[in-house]
Amino acid sequence: MDHIYRIPYDEAMQLSMDIFSACGMNGTDARMLSDSLVRADMRGVKSHGLVRIPSYVDQLQDGIYAAESRVETVRETPISAVLDGHKGLGAVVSYHAVELAKRKAREHGVGIVAVRGSNHYGAAGIWSYLIAQEKDLLGFTATNSVPVVAALGGTGRGIGSNPFSFAVPAQKYENMCLDISVGHMAQGKIWEYKRLNKPLPENAWMGPDGEITTDPNKFDVIDYIMLPFGGHKGFGLGVIMETLTSALADADFQDHFNGLTKDLPETCHVFTALRIDLFTDPARYRARIDRYIDYIHALPVHEGCRAPLYPGELEAQIERESREAGVPVAEQMLRDMRAAAEKVGADTSGYQKYLG
Repeated sequence: MDHIYRIPYDEAMQLSMDIFSACGMNGTDARMLSDSLVRADMRGVKSHGLVRIPSYVDQLQDGIYAAESRVETVRETPISAVLDGHKGLGAVVSYHAVELAKRKAREHGVGIVAVRGSNHYGAAGIWSYLIAQEKDLLGFTATNSVPVVAALGGTGRGIGSNPFSFAVPAQKYENMCLDISVGHMAQGKIWEYKRLNKPLPENAWMGPDGEITTDPNKFDVIDYIMLPFGGHKGFGLGVIMETLTSALADADFQDHFNGLTKDLPETCHVFTALRIDLFTDPARYRARIDRYIDYIHALPVHEGCRAPLYPGELEAQIERESREAGVPVAEQMLRDMRAAAEKVGADTSGYQKYLG
């Protein structure tokens, strides 16, 4: 098993920013993208953290992602907007969309921003959490993705994994944050199973041949096809999330995937910020959420089982540990980052203290 290094936040950020700056991104955009990746690792969402850097670099170099961000407002009302990211990095476009949604909610009670022309935006929970951390707002986000989930009983790609996330502010506890996709697990987690040389979960994945598999090394990561969680329920949720993203953004559905090429279907997102004081006093609301969390913690469990956790509680615990001990980065991931840095001509001196 790989050695796990604990790297201070600022160092992890700098290693990532150096790579993306060398890819032609400006300093502000490189920081936005790097922060989303480092935050994901700090919260234990390894499938959407620094492990993504090599693939992002490849797609930047291949022109699939645009290094220079250009976020255009194509339609706007006091409470809504449609943005076009013009193939920019999803995390960069999303930071702009989140700030716009929050501003509209503060001014008018609700802000809904749909985005088209974007790309992979990382962990959905990052964005809903950024909205709810204001403590007077509820946050929701969803994104579509290339078809990677089979229909119930299907033999090939059907819909995207289409992740979505809700975040709810609490008072004495960390905010609630539900972040899930409609597949059994994120496709990026296959990299983690490869690294650990562990079999994939049963009845969660099939190969391009339509056969169920637990072998993480049998195909390239992008060739695996997920099965929907909960059968028809997961599939139905995925369909609805497509309608809330691409349809609202006036973009085409993601109904095909021919590999990571320049004609990759555009990714769409939606971000919603809702001001709590439209309904009740925000402090009273947060106090009620605290009492509900107390109730959840007190639910009876079988002997030997831990008390139930509310959505986002485990990630919050991991983040506190990461802030104290450093961002957890596996040795192989660090080597892959250094290789990406060498590939784009970025400074690699920061890896010396860890890898020699």
